[in-house]
Amino acid sequence: MLTIRATARRAVLLALAVLLTLGGTAPAMAADPPVPREDIYRSLKVDDVPAAYVVLVDVSSSMQDKGPDGVPLYTTVKRRLAGFIGSLTPADQVAVVTFGRATGVVHPMSPADRTDGLFDKELPKVAQESASDHGAALDAAADQLDRSEAPVGAVLMLTDGAVNAPGSPYARLGNPAWRQLRERYTELGTNRKIMGYGLPLTEGTGVSEVLGSAFGAPRILPVDPAALGSQLSTAKDQVRAQKAASLLRADRGATVTVSVAGEDVRRADGGQVTVRTGDRTGERTRTLDVTLVSKARYVPLDVRLTGTGGTGGARVTSTSPAGPVTLEPGGKKTVRVTLTWRQDPRFSLIPGSRDYEGRVGLRAAVSSPWTSTIRGSLGEAEFSTGAPVVTELALRGTVPGRTPGWLPPLVLLVLLLGAAAAWRGYKRHAPLLTGVLIVTDLRTGNRQEIPLHGRKVTQETDAGQVWARVTVRGRQKAGRPMLVLRCERDAPRPGGERLCDTGTCELGKSTVLCGIGFSHKQESEAAVLR
Repeated sequence: MLTIRATARRAVLLALAVLLTLGGTAPAMAADPPVPREDIYRSLKVDDVPAAYVVLVDVSSSMQDKGPDGVPLYTTVKRRLAGFIGSLTPADQVAVVTFGRATGVVHPMSPADRTDGLFDKELPKVAQESASDHGAALDAAADQLDRSEAPVGAVLMLTDGAVNAPGSPYARLGNPAWRQLRERYTELGTNRKIMGYGLPLTEGTGVSEVLGSAFGAPRILPVDPAALGSQLSTAKDQVRAQKAASLLRADRGATVTVSVAGEDVRRADGGQVTVRTGDRTGERTRTLDVTLVSKARYVPLDVRLTGTGGTGGARVTSTSPAGPVTLEPGGKKTVRVTLTWRQDPRFSLIPGSRDYEGRVGLRAAVSSPWTSTIRGSLGEAEFSTGAPVVTELALRGTVPGRTPGWLPPLVLLVLLLGAAAAWRGYKRHAPLLTGVLIVTDLRTGNRQEIPLHGRKVTQETDAGQVWARVTVRGRQKAGRPMLVLRCERDAPRPGGERLCDTGTCELGKSTVLCGIGFSHKQESEAAVLR
């Protein structure tokens, strides 16, 4: 019973774990499968691209030895070589060189479909040379490659023995003749791809060291005479991939050109696109026609249009199509996008039109559905399309200038505060007058009193025989109240000039202006200027 319960408990816990895992894991998006390599070959018309093959056949007498199938190695080579050359395209070129003690070009470089007689008349019937001069064979192969302008070249060396070339400049690996040969192949590979393939038919051939002395990184296939046909096919497939790569290298960094058209759209010389937005306010939209032109020669491009950045409330949304835009090499398509922005009135102290400006970027991200296959099975790991193309859209128009609702009350408050401050200042600098100003004719002693009130008093006086106009104001000076007096008097003598003078008089004290005495008297002890 205990065992059954424990087993049931474990089963429940396991079921809960599975449910939690399924519930907490978001479904993965299925990635697009890589484009088959053969589809790329057909699109590129790879079979129309020439490749130059130079086949080096060892004809030393040991090639008459029988292989594991009981057939002489030389017979196997000729049989498999016939099938290999027959599988090449009419655009391909082939040359055949035999090497032993002597080296001979039995079939010079020519189209692969013109090899009639190669196996009946040109190749030796049997292998019977007494030595193997691999270096001379590679030198002859370089001569044949020089005769071809194919973008891809391949040297295939079929041999069953090591270097055995007494008296030859290539008798010892690493000597000056081999170094010159290496330099020659380096120069041949300057503007095209040259590959070296070693197809050893027995163990101990040293073909890896031989080809390594001429090529930087030769491809050495396994020792298996019975699989020679498939090995030759492997070499051909790799050459075919290099044909495709020779074309695709032209599309590294491939990108698109972007042009924008529509109502009130202008393109400046610097590439910036200006959209005139008019003077309407609120949410605005505009449909733009975006034309994409592929600059790729061979690969198709996928282009995704999105908006980037944005000022002034501007944004870009795509209306069609929903996914990426696919362009064939050199192709062109026009799609529509929607430009959305908002034009609101601008703050302004003075009514009138104000400039509106917004900015947003139209981003065209470029990729290719071929990229994963090119980087993978075609071996071009550095292949990539170009960087995104960003087209800047500048929105320009006008909007009304609007005074905010809080501005009039603020202005009124400022005016009131200013008036109050001015009034306080005025009262401080022109206080109320109190008391009596006594005007005295100093010659006769006659007096006249002028009552003081308000903030300014102007009065004419004729104390005695003196006529004068007196103006009185109050003033605070150094914290002390005083009177500011202005006196205008008739000429003291006939024919003389009128007298005019200004002065001050402290409260309760006296002063003289224009020959007239002025003194101040308070009405009471508590009276002061206020």
